[in-house]
Amino acid sequence: MPEAFSLDPFSPAIHLVYAPASLFLPRDSDLADNFVISGAVDSPDQVAVRRSIDNPDRFLGEIQFGQHVIQVAGLSNPLPGEVLDRTVHVSPWQPQIKAAMRQHRSHLSLIYAGSHPDPVEKMLALYQLAFALENENLLGIVNEAAWTAHPPADFLSPDRLATYRDEFPFILWVGYVKFYLDPDQYWLMTKGHHIFDVPDLAGLVRDPAEEEETINRFTNIFYYLYENDVDVVAGDTFELTGSPEQLQFAEMDEDLAWLIGPSGMLAVTPFNPPEEDEAQT
Repeated sequence: MPEAFSLDPFSPAIHLVYAPASLFLPRDSDLADNFVISGAVDSPDQVAVRRSIDNPDRFLGEIQFGQHVIQVAGLSNPLPGEVLDRTVHVSPWQPQIKAAMRQHRSHLSLIYAGSHPDPVEKMLALYQLAFALENENLLGIVNEAAWTAHPPADFLSPDRLATYRDEFPFILWVGYVKFYLDPDQYWLMTKGHHIFDVPDLAGLVRDPAEEEETINRFTNIFYYLYENDVDVVAGDTFELTGSPEQLQFAEMDEDLAWLIGPSGMLAVTPFNPPEEDEAQT
């Protein structure tokens, strides 16, 4: 990524990866029309495009619409291998889809730099720009902060974009990383919660059959913390609606500190009251 942009870890950003080595962005008028089609603006004159560098090898510019400002940086090179290893490689898509994304030859980085206070609206703005930049050569969207990636599919269609305000697209904006303790046990950890001012969560999975239940638990906890703007720390206990199980937030093991995101990470563990512990001893 060109050095002109410094990344704030809490600012949303995505990478668009393309098949050709050369960069070709739409004309300003076409970009503006696409923003209207996506529902981002009512008329093309609400879109301002500033191009500092624009050639087949490199792009540097800024696009403004409404309260949103997005910086755009492009190179006629693939993303670094280490970025692909922790995003595309661990994403939940079929091998041929991941192989296509890994074989990209150029990319555009979209970095949010606007003033809107709602992180969902910030992410949606990035995706509205991604729709405006979509063509038949777009292979995928890489979310480095969430350690995940996905193909364009219909995820950028205007109808689909309109649903993201009401139904949080976890499959796109949150990654799930496994850290194996042995062949049967692993820590399952979220990545990307920090963009929404929520700590990442971790759960110990002792049987692969428990993974879906663990992800559903993470989803419910995320919704509660995000929608109610709740701050939690290690030692706090809670119960999920409809579940008799009492849970507790705990600190992560020091060995996993390198996986902790900018907003921290809390392990979700069963809660054993002190008196029960004493009775068992």
